Amino acid sequence: MQPKSPQLFESIISKPRLDSYKGYFRATADESIGLYMWNCELTACMSTLLAFFEVTIRNRIHLQMSRYTSHGTSQSSHWYDHLARQLKPTTVRKIVDVRTKMTPRVPSPDEIVSRVTFGFWSAILGQVPQNRGIFEQIFPHHPLSQPGTARGWSDRTARSHALSFMFELNDFRNRVAHHEPLWKFPPVQATNTPALPGSISEADSLYRLNRILNLIDSTVHAIEPQLQADMAAASWRRKLNFLLSPRGIQRYKNMKHAPKPNSATPAEFRRSFSLYVKSNQPVFVKRSRVSGIFIPD
Repeated sequence: MQPKSPQLFESIISKPRLDSYKGYFRATADESIGLYMWNCELTACMSTLLAFFEVTIRNRIHLQMSRYTSHGTSQSSHWYDHLARQLKPTTVRKIVDVRTKMTPRVPSPDEIVSRVTFGFWSAILGQVPQNRGIFEQIFPHHPLSQPGTARGWSDRTARSHALSFMFELNDFRNRVAHHEPLWKFPPVQATNTPALPGSISEADSLYRLNRILNLIDSTVHAIEPQLQADMAAASWRRKLNFLLSPRGIQRYKNMKHAPKPNSATPAEFRRSFSLYVKSNQPVFVKRSRVSGIFIPD
């Protein structure tokens, strides 16, 4: 999307909202609109990535907890009922709330786990029984799960550090879900000391956003390396990687994220290929009734 009337767009989106882009990115009025488009594209790609991540970790925890409480006889069970006394009341309440909303029908275990919030899984990982090999089954490819590891999952400090990513991702996921600007990052706390300060610049935002990507990549890889490789090769992930590069953000800041109305012939495109790449803007290529878009990266 590329607004034809910046003034109209500002009046609809609101000046204060766009002013936050101006101040943070030190942008002009037109650049702030481009950056707003960048944040919209970023949100769409991140939503796809988080959807894969959430379903992956939810299903893996559900599978392994079902196996644990059924002694390996079930792939999907009401394991949270078996562990109710070991779980915190707020965690149990989330299950009760799902069941209440689905009354009088009795929901299956799969239906219940598909309806609890992402925060539920963050809590569960902090409350599951220790020293029973559960984490090794959930994250079989994690460094702590490897034989001979000096500090495995039974080490409380190592486990706490390894699982801290869930809380950071939960906060980010909520900002995506509520359509908040994704470039605003709060400090990351570690034992009451900021491990990372809040973002204050474009460089900070790109670093923190790429950090989120790395956290998701490493977690999915710890569950199933092939799935992580498949996700990394997806078209939306390639677009996401570009959006989180200096060249990507500059394209949107310069309002070059959409191709110009005029198109190039295949011959013109071949002659001017290097110029099209340097311009950092998509271009229509048309021959007769067949056309396509070249998007440099």
